[in-house]
Amino acid sequence: MNDLSFVQKSELFVYSGTNCVRNDYYFNACQQCVDICPVGAFDIVRNKLTLYSNECIECSACIGSCPTEALSIKNFDPNAYTMNFASLAEDILSCKKTTNCLGVFDAHHYITMALTKDKTPLCDMSHCQECKLNLGKKVENFIRAEIDKANTFLQECGIENLIATLEEKAEDANSKRTLFKAAFSKVKEISEEEELEEKTPATLLHQRDPNFHGLPLKFLNLKRAIKENISSFTKTSHETNFGLFAKKTISFSDCTNCGECVQFCPSGALVKTADKQGINFNSGDCIACGICDHICKTDAIKTAEGIDLVNLAYDRGEELVHYEMVMCHECRCPYPYRGGDPICDRCADFQKDFSHVFTLAKDM
Repeated sequence: MNDLSFVQKSELFVYSGTNCVRNDYYFNACQQCVDICPVGAFDIVRNKLTLYSNECIECSACIGSCPTEALSIKNFDPNAYTMNFASLAEDILSCKKTTNCLGVFDAHHYITMALTKDKTPLCDMSHCQECKLNLGKKVENFIRAEIDKANTFLQECGIENLIATLEEKAEDANSKRTLFKAAFSKVKEISEEEELEEKTPATLLHQRDPNFHGLPLKFLNLKRAIKENISSFTKTSHETNFGLFAKKTISFSDCTNCGECVQFCPSGALVKTADKQGINFNSGDCIACGICDHICKTDAIKTAEGIDLVNLAYDRGEELVHYEMVMCHECRCPYPYRGGDPICDRCADFQKDFSHVFTLAKDM
């Protein structure tokens, strides 16, 4: 393991510890890649994710399960493929024809492909049951769950172009290798054009630097696809977040304005207001990791259901909480004032718990 870049590699497969949400926060319990890996190439060591590169078979079945794109493989970029899907002659996603294992995609990719191409993307599931990677149907179940998640979102938005699945094997099996080469030649050709640099600069940056740390590219691509097609949505405000997004609330009475939720937010969705006396939230930058919920000592911040896709696509943030900071008349430190006597919670608790220590004998 490279101590400077925190990148572990096999010949083609790359794991970036810098991007792993589990490494961002010690108590995060994400282990989706561990659960889905068919050969046990991942393990949790001292609560950090570790890749055993000598065990990895570079199948790429785990890549779509990573919420922060800490996993990648050099011979296939799901984000580049997704953004170029509309230009490809093939509409089928097949591990035997056009792509790696479909575990390389998640619902973000499927939705983006459905929104950017008129013809329905077709996922070839006909080989999953006999696939050696599909131990206990983990990989297949993950793929189907992500397709269902994508279709639920599309249906609720009034989009008729849904993700379809192919359950029976195609007859022309002899043409698989030819179709595979043709599809990837097309992707390579488009990737080399100058317009791709203008369209997806973040994708190219991610390919060059495995330590690229920010909002996952699949999320950026999805936001762009929603923005470009928002006029075709029959509904943009929803009471659910579809397991794709997050909405945050902060209790005014419980928040201490300590700023730890802002400090530990890996994607910058939570930020301090300009005067440092409040907290803003941008749903378009939230990856729903749950770190802020866990780290808040007073349980002031919560994840709520619902999403406004216009706010998400156009990065319209909202102020979750704002305080007037006043000086505590006991310790002379500023604190978020909620009314009543100007005394901070720490001093108020101290008075309550230890007032008897300072009681004079004559007053007892």
